[in-house]
Amino acid sequence: MFFTFGHADNRIGAIWNDEWHAMLPNTPMPNVIKDLIKTDANGRMSASRFPVHFIVNGSYNELIFFLYQVDSKFVAGVHSLFLEKNMHPEMEIKGVSFAGTITGNTFIPRGEADSIPFSSTKLNQILDRLSVAPESEAAKHVEETLRLCEQASHLEGEIKFCATSLESMIDFVISVLGSGDNLKVIATTVIDGKEETEYKITAEAMEMPGDNVVICHPMPYPYTVFYCHEVKATKAYVVPLVGKLGSIVSAVAVCHKNTASLDPIIFKMLKARPGSPLCHFLHKDHLVWVPNNYLNPMLHGESS
Repeated sequence: MFFTFGHADNRIGAIWNDEWHAMLPNTPMPNVIKDLIKTDANGRMSASRFPVHFIVNGSYNELIFFLYQVDSKFVAGVHSLFLEKNMHPEMEIKGVSFAGTITGNTFIPRGEADSIPFSSTKLNQILDRLSVAPESEAAKHVEETLRLCEQASHLEGEIKFCATSLESMIDFVISVLGSGDNLKVIATTVIDGKEETEYKITAEAMEMPGDNVVICHPMPYPYTVFYCHEVKATKAYVVPLVGKLGSIVSAVAVCHKNTASLDPIIFKMLKARPGSPLCHFLHKDHLVWVPNNYLNPMLHGESS
């Protein structure tokens, strides 16, 4: 079993680093969050200059499939699913990608985020504020993100929230999981080597006990927005992987126990009984928040 180790660096400004530790004193900041923070010369989070060119990668289709199964074209997401009972050492994983879902955007300060409408009823105002052309591909992504954030969930017992700032994401997680003194956030990390598509599990996965886990997915938007949700009857794991070409990955997987409402074709493709627990890995820019006591203190989702 291998883990990733975190340490302080100068990637973010000292002021924002202090603000993070004031909110989450025992929670190391993972690299995926550091990469989304731009600070000015004074160490404060920088305001964005719109327009922002953001890129939506192919893995976004899988995200939509897992969250809503809104269209049959996303049935390709089924190929990323596997049965929980099969998650054991020597299990081979093919066709998986841990590449980021959204690139090019960053967090903006909470005050700025709160001043920008975030409602489909004010789409035209939002596009104008963010300098997005109404008929552009970016405008379609903005509209879709707003729709998905407003749409009722099909997942029983889900508590969800679209966080338009880092501070609002932290507030939501604390409201669900409890005190900021006792939280940990982890993400899939490529520890050594390049990303591959074929891997093997090298040791027993580390299970995170309990079902109070919050998962946050990046959404396509000119500034960073995370779709965060707590889903009951969901387990999270950290899985050690080695690629066919030798790369080392500490991968985060989630397993959904309550799958009775899913399309039967999913189970048919997996040759499993309807209602079986189903798992999938998370891409490296997705986050999982858990109570701190559930994890080895050395496991941070950071690279050294």
